[in-house]
Formats: sequence, C-alpha cells, structure tokens
Amino acid sequence: MSHLSDSILGIIYIFISAFAYATQTILGKYAFAAGLSPESLLILRFAFTTILLTPYLLIRKIPVIDRSPLVLIQTMLFAVEGLLFFYALSQLAASITIVIFFCHPVLVAIIGSIIFKEKLHWYFIGGLLLAVSGVALVSGLTGGWGQLSPLGLLLIIGSALAYTTYSLISQKSVIKVSPLSITNTLTLGSLLIILLLFHDLSFISALSLKSVGLVLLMTVLNTLIAVVFFLKAVQKIGAARATLLGTLEPVLAMLLAFTLLKECLTPIQLLGAGLVFFSIFLAVYPSSSKGGQLEQKASV
Repeated sequence: MSHLSDSILGIIYIFISAFAYATQTILGKYAFAAGLSPESLLILRFAFTTILLTPYLLIRKIPVIDRSPLVLIQTMLFAVEGLLFFYALSQLAASITIVIFFCHPVLVAIIGSIIFKEKLHWYFIGGLLLAVSGVALVSGLTGGWGQLSPLGLLLIIGSALAYTTYSLISQKSVIKVSPLSITNTLTLGSLLIILLLFHDLSFISALSLKSVGLVLLMTVLNTLIAVVFFLKAVQKIGAARATLLGTLEPVLAMLLAFTLLKECLTPIQLLGAGLVFFSIFLAVYPSSSKGGQLEQKASV
C-alpha cells in the first residue's frame, strides 16, 4: 500500500514542480521587459529564496545548510546549469535550446540504470522516445537546425549534463537530507558563485516595485516550489521517472503562453503535447519492479 502511495505522491509532486517551472518563461519575459538581466534575475531570486526559507528552517529546527559532499557538488551543478542554460539561450534558438536540454531524461535513465541497477522496462524506454519527440514538436523544431553556434551547442550540452548529474545525485542526497535544507544550500551556494562571477550590483538602485514583485513571484514558483517538489518527487519515484515526467514542463509552458499571452497553437504543437502526455502514461505504467524507489525517506 505504501509503495502505491509513494508512486502517487511522487507523480503529484513532479506535476506541481513542472507547473511551477513552466511559469518561468512567461515571468522571465515580464522580468526582462521590466529591465532585469539574466544575472540580476538569478542573483535576486537566489537571495530572496534564502531570505524566505532560512527563518522557516530555523523555526522548524531543520539544518539551514547541509555540508555533505553530495549536496555541495549539487550546489555547484545547480549554479553551472542555470548559467550555461541562459548563455546557450543567447546563442541558439529557443526551440533548439529546449530540445537539447530536455534530452536529459534519456541521460538520467541510461546512467541511472548503470549506477543504481535500475531496470529499464520497454514502456519506460518508449516513454523517453515519445517525450523527446513531443518536446521537439512543442518547441517548434520543424524547420531544420540551420546555422548553429558551436559555442551555443557546447553550452546547452554542458547544461544538460550538469542537470543530469544534479538529478542523479539528488537520488542519493534526499535519502538523508531534507529537500528544504538541500534547496536552501543550493540557492545560497549558487548565489555566492554568481556573485563571484558578476560583481556589478548597480542594478539594485534601479529596481522598480514591478520588477521586485516579479522576482518574488519567480522565487516562490520557480525556485521554492519547483525545486522542493522536484526533490520530493525524486524521493518517492527516483530520478529517472521524475525527469521523464518533468518533460511536461514545456507543454504546460506552451499552454500558459496560449492562455496568458494569447500565443497561437499549431497542430504540430498539439501533436507534440499529445506525445508528451502519452509518454507520461507510459512512465507511470505500473511495474512489479521497485527500481527507482527509495526505501528511506527524509522528513521535511
């Protein structure tokens, strides 16, 4: 019964995380229009996350910072993945960037099957292929790759590899460490790393009430909710299934853009969304194997 409960909870957690992440594109557009740069946006998001989360952890007597080697490695990967993704986006078309990045569930599944001895069932492999194909269609990648920036390709491949490693380490770190403690460590550590790279904080004096409000909203949705619920999902269903189910994110982003920004949906994009939804069905297809499940759970 508990196994079934863990599976259902894990699926719910990753859906919440995917929806929270999906708002990032729209909120990011508004934030950039309000005068924020990628660097200033990340600095403020991580700073606000630490400011909001630290008092809660102190009240609940949960470690504010976790110094375990795995979490410290995750912190570096978290910062590197975010920076590489933003810089890749400046070099490549958004569709190509998204498609290459969302190949990470395949990498997680393959590497995870080797490291954690998880058996990859036929329906899970089929789900991976459908998910990547669906993301390609949803992202509008139907007109060819054109002239690609070698630097952009290296950056987005590096981002995908960093996120893959981060996800796999999560499967181990969440066994003994609270997802909230991990999240606070990730954001504080990433903030320090980015501040070492970008020293100019003059943007703070030019902040408007609108830009601060947008960053606070992104802090809650795209960092607190998205990261915490992703880690909780990994606790319940493992990194491979969590990252595959996370491919729902670009589909939700597309639907939000259609609803809020009045962007048009093409038949190809709807087909891609259908493939992603079907891949999710395959990912949650019941299995007699307990691969990907963690026996011990960290309390929050």
